[in-house]
Amino acid sequence: MQDNEIYSLSEELKLQRFKHKKSQEDCAKLLEISVPTYREYEYHPNKLSLEQAFILSEYLDWNMFEFFLNNILQNAIKNQPSNDS
Repeated sequence: MQDNEIYSLSEELKLQRFKHKKSQEDCAKLLEISVPTYREYEYHPNKLSLEQAFILSEYLDWNMFEFFLNNILQNAIKNQPSNDS
């Protein structure tokens, strides 16, 4: 993952948590980890396992697959060569 993608996922995790009025403590408890570990996941989501991400996505009623698909499509469009002649 590139840094901008990690940042986007980080922001999305926080947004979804706030949107559903869940605290970092709530999410840490769900994942059976400490609050500092969960906080680290929000800042560095590349450390989050796929299983943990799936658990969070269900808990927060968030479609993480749609998020990643949109992110991939946006990057593809951004990196598409221009046809300027």
